[in-house]
Amino acid sequence: MKKRTLFFVLVMCTTFLNAQTTYRHWISASPGLRLGGSTLAHIAGELRYEYIINPSFSVGAYTYYELSFGTGISGRWYPSSKSFFFEVGLGYNKLFGNSIYLEHDTEKWIDFKFDYNGIEIVPGIGWRIDVGNPGGLFITPSIRYPIIYRWYKTLPFSDNPNTLDPGIHTTLIVYFGLGYAF
Repeated sequence: MKKRTLFFVLVMCTTFLNAQTTYRHWISASPGLRLGGSTLAHIAGELRYEYIINPSFSVGAYTYYELSFGTGISGRWYPSSKSFFFEVGLGYNKLFGNSIYLEHDTEKWIDFKFDYNGIEIVPGIGWRIDVGNPGGLFITPSIRYPIIYRWYKTLPFSDNPNTLDPGIHTTLIVYFGLGYAF
């Protein structure tokens, strides 16, 4: 009997909370600017899907580019059930490319190809602001601080090409999103 009562209470609470949130699916595209790291500033971009669980919590998925590619899942908490939010994401990060440098001993230019993999935790804050009536068009300015644990196999300036070199990399990304709720 206790299990049925508890189940009934949970269903009623979920129904009550869901009834307050009319628009459940939020999609957005966010141009941004990456600040810090190895360059002063770099263009960034993100695509995001968010599912509203209740007025205070949502879950979602994202993919972005900011000198590296990342994808993952995230959760947002709206403390006042309005527009301000805190978020945290967990994902995978991939950085690949090449570096060209001059080896001074031989005076030859070396083209070094690199390939990083990483696991990331992405805390952030922001605002989701409806344009006009609730739902429909919205804007989302936000700030994120990805903390990425990266590793790669080949190191420049290393005698052993199979050495793993793990490291933690951080940067600050400012986004200004535009999206639609349905």
